[in-house]
Amino acid sequence: MEEFLIVRTSALGDILHGMPVAAALKEHFPRCRITWVVDERYRELLAGSPWVDRILLIQLKEGARAVLRKGARKNWRGVARMLGRLRFDVAIDLQGLARSGLITYLSGAPIRIGFPREFVREALNGMFMNLRPRRIPSRGHVIDRNLALLHPLGIDTGHARFPLWEPSATEEGMGQHPAGRQGGGDSLRIVVNPAAGWVTKQWSPHRFAELADRISAEWDATVYVLWGPGERGLAEQVLARMQRPGRLAPEMGISALAAFLRGCDLFIGGDSGPLHMASALGVPVLGLYGPSDPVRNGPFRDADRVVYAAASCGPCYRRTCAGAWCMDAISVEPVWKVVTEMVQALADGSGKTGG
Repeated sequence: MEEFLIVRTSALGDILHGMPVAAALKEHFPRCRITWVVDERYRELLAGSPWVDRILLIQLKEGARAVLRKGARKNWRGVARMLGRLRFDVAIDLQGLARSGLITYLSGAPIRIGFPREFVREALNGMFMNLRPRRIPSRGHVIDRNLALLHPLGIDTGHARFPLWEPSATEEGMGQHPAGRQGGGDSLRIVVNPAAGWVTKQWSPHRFAELADRISAEWDATVYVLWGPGERGLAEQVLARMQRPGRLAPEMGISALAAFLRGCDLFIGGDSGPLHMASALGVPVLGLYGPSDPVRNGPFRDADRVVYAAASCGPCYRRTCAGAWCMDAISVEPVWKVVTEMVQALADGSGKTGG
């Protein structure tokens, strides 16, 4: 087997969680070529990966409606033609949607591996697959579930590697952002991320502000408030509620975000792409979880920590909720306790005194 296709078109954290699949394929088939189909918005994430040889871009920003636009239809036809020319041996669908299944089918690969029906979001996905693993960890981390798709190929890693990657612009951006190590100083750099993909995953801005003030006062730390597209207002709410100075993180693309996170000592936030990127980069992470299960979707490294509101109705994976009970149930005190433990671990490991 020499030509492999991986289909995981989005989003940031999910693509990161698929990278161990590419790493495992390269480890077991050193001469293989791996092609990855991805939404054009995430090209930077794969561009620096040593495990991906070719990237095929597709336009999915507008979802299914995109096929109604002439330019998007042209893009899909171009992807289909390219897939047909590449003659894949194996195609692996890490997404479990109807469209990802269709892309897998269009590859023409004689072996098309996907998740069993109970693990896919859209049942139509199953009609495009012809091979599935016998076992998927029922409550395993999503990385372990992804790696289980390699079992039909005789690949059983036994352990999951969460590989780092190096987007091409990462090191160039280090000195351009306020958390870059070239900026000098030895104070703690702590980033809080009040946003998440779903509003139900978000902790309240006033609690982030209270936590940031305590961090700043206790260790004279620099606290950065992170934001992404459409999220600046939420970040500014946190800053407006803070009694001590905080810093708004700059607007960043994926490579610049990686550089920014590398310059930080601790990441605090809900289940989000930046959280998983920080964990992949080896930055200590404290995740705040409610509607999603930290066993399945938490930060992957053993050194990372989680505060989980295990509500009776959760984990529900609901994107909307009238009460948002689970995240509201997380008070500042348990989060503060874990933060102090993590900062002490940083001091023990790096020699910092913390103030």
